[in-house]
Amino acid sequence: MEAAPSRTVAPRRTPDGLIEVRFPGDPQPALVLVEIETYPDADNDRQVLDDLMVLALDRGAVPEVVSLVLKPKGHLVTTGRSERVGPRGRTRVSGSWPVVRLWELSADDLLAMNDPGVIPWVPLTKSDAPPESLMATCRERIQAVTDPTDRAGLLVVTQILAGLAFPGRTFLDLFGGPEAMIESPVLDEVKEILRKRYEADGVTKALRGAILANLEVRFGTVPEQRLEPLNALTDETRLKALHRLAATCPDLDTFVAGLTSHG
Repeated sequence: MEAAPSRTVAPRRTPDGLIEVRFPGDPQPALVLVEIETYPDADNDRQVLDDLMVLALDRGAVPEVVSLVLKPKGHLVTTGRSERVGPRGRTRVSGSWPVVRLWELSADDLLAMNDPGVIPWVPLTKSDAPPESLMATCRERIQAVTDPTDRAGLLVVTQILAGLAFPGRTFLDLFGGPEAMIESPVLDEVKEILRKRYEADGVTKALRGAILANLEVRFGTVPEQRLEPLNALTDETRLKALHRLAATCPDLDTFVAGLTSHG
């Protein structure tokens, strides 16, 4: 037994979806972590728990979580629960939070709120109205917004989410035509957010694939359960270190030990 080398403990990053919200009756704003996923994904649960631990360390408080999933996909599930387990299985860190599944909400309930800010979500909720009728109602509500910048932004975001809800339909005539989409700064921001997310996802998936390929070339087929912690890793620096380890370790046990350690 020997003392572990000392390290400066600091959060890797501040989550992108962290906002401050002042709830009615509360004297101080509360931290709220917003996570939005297009489809259910177990990785989302792990990411939320990672972000909660980072924020608890950095801010000294656990934020509220708003976890939104936009569309169902097969049997995939976002549970709103996750757990980290120590290498010997005796220590556990867990968290839980509510998950809002847009397709389970009622469009009528959202429209009854008379809040233009929720209109972009309406296309993804359940409704008995035909898509064209539902989108016309959304457009009518948004057109009542007096601020032109807010109105334009709501129109563009609603059209984007309507395209996700009703594939193959763009509703261009209802939402200002293609010129509105091309000229909208809101669309530019959405594209940039998606670009960064897809780039990050691509890097982590490529690194995981390279690690697995290295191990299989050197040691043959690797039992899936031995590499299960690898699927939860998203930190690029950590994955690069494991990639080097996969190419140099003398045996699979050494790699698994490195994978399950916190170093």
